[in-house]
Amino acid sequence: MSKGNEKKRDEALVERLMRRVLEGMGSVVDRKLGREADTQSGFTTTKLIERMKHLVDERVRTDEEGRRIAPHLFKLKVEWGTHSEAPPEFIKELESEVHAAAIDYINDRRLRTLAPVKVETSTDIFTSGIAVEPTYGEFEEEFRQKEEAARIAVDLKDAIPKAQVSPADVPVTARVTSPDRSFEKVLPFRPGGRRMNVGRVADNDLQLEHQSVSKIHATLVLNREGTLLVADTGSTNGTFINGRRIAYGEARHVEDGDVVSFGDVEVRFKRA
Repeated sequence: MSKGNEKKRDEALVERLMRRVLEGMGSVVDRKLGREADTQSGFTTTKLIERMKHLVDERVRTDEEGRRIAPHLFKLKVEWGTHSEAPPEFIKELESEVHAAAIDYINDRRLRTLAPVKVETSTDIFTSGIAVEPTYGEFEEEFRQKEEAARIAVDLKDAIPKAQVSPADVPVTARVTSPDRSFEKVLPFRPGGRRMNVGRVADNDLQLEHQSVSKIHATLVLNREGTLLVADTGSTNGTFINGRRIAYGEARHVEDGDVVSFGDVEVRFKRA
């Protein structure tokens, strides 16, 4: 075989591999958005960017001077495993397209940002395919505290008991059974909100004081669709759902009535 034919064969192989990876990612993104995949066009960033624009509109805030502020940090999350299959140049190209689209959209909407627009890519065990999460980066906690203070002020004004759970929260009761003791704890999840850690040490959201439980054993999240997910974070004795161990880096659905075991401690999660 001539060198020219070998080169063409190698180029065709790379092209087929790239197409297979991109089409796989595209189909997952389409399913995530509840849409049918376009088998003719394969993966494009169009749907991903449209979803990003929608999230930017949802997250726009107004400052004390009445100016509309948009998120500036865009977290590009890639499914665990998929990231390692994608060529680095594809990730870089995708970052560039998301970055350009975000700047254009923010300018077109005449929005301001608190810092230069930036895109960060990471793998995520709770992401299927590819997703973009617009955030305020280092200003996120400041905004959260201001919103919480405003909510509390409204509660006090309307004489609402402070012990009430925020309407945006979804209370989930964790019924814990361990070799030493049993108890219940209510975890206030928020759809698409922060993750709850499970482990032996006191700073976990759900503390399970048993020697079979790792210091930080697993993590829980309620996704935007309201589905409870659990993932093992590298524990020694494993995380199990109804007796079946889940692999590190895998996120699994948890239904009401499922028995989730963290080491030798069993937990049943039930929505209030």
